[in-house]
Amino acid sequence: MIRENQTFFRDGVNRRDFMKLCAALAATMGLSTKAAAEIAHSVGSPQRPPVIWIGAQECTGCTESLLRATHPTIENLLLDVVSMEYHEVLSAAFGEQAEENKHRAIEQYKGKYVLVVDGSIPMKDGGVYCMVAGKPIVEHIRNAAEHAAAVIAIGSCAAWGGVAASGPNPTGAVSLQDILPGKTVINIPGCPPNPHNFLATVAHIITYQRPPALDAKNRPEFAYARLIHENCERPSAL
Repeated sequence: MIRENQTFFRDGVNRRDFMKLCAALAATMGLSTKAAAEIAHSVGSPQRPPVIWIGAQECTGCTESLLRATHPTIENLLLDVVSMEYHEVLSAAFGEQAEENKHRAIEQYKGKYVLVVDGSIPMKDGGVYCMVAGKPIVEHIRNAAEHAAAVIAIGSCAAWGGVAASGPNPTGAVSLQDILPGKTVINIPGCPPNPHNFLATVAHIITYQRPPALDAKNRPEFAYARLIHENCERPSAL
């Protein structure tokens, strides 16, 4: 059952358009039309999955990309699809209050929240190049990842180390997977990444309670399995 007070409908989006949106997400993931109904049911659930978004050495480009998404819009995402418990850019709270909200969410939603990290993680000199609340960002990330239901590295910096990790790499920047050995990290690279690849991944986790199929680099296969060049009309140029 879809909630009638959703912003989808308050903003004048009728059920048909809403189902088209869900179908678009299903198509992005390469799923059947049946999946659209399953996504609609999950998105319409009154229990929105909590999300904790932590930024490390980043330029906010991944967030800017997400702000420009259209299916769903950032408003729909925050008010109807997920419960954004912590985001340094989008949160109304800041400083100590924001940190308290994050710690509360980690304790309250153990094993249920999705952790999203953008930006590389500095490890040199004890991680002093990115500090939050007096602690290196690596400590915050590891603490949040311990009880996360899913961990997503969004953007090339979080997935591979990005620009900050290029030589001479003065901060000792590494990827999210590097600091979480043994943990499955879903990589959504790009500078910035396509926001719909991220949204479709989150929709899959919400709907099926598991990550989508991943390739050898832990990227969602629906988004990264094929190259645009494979459909080139001039194959001899490949």
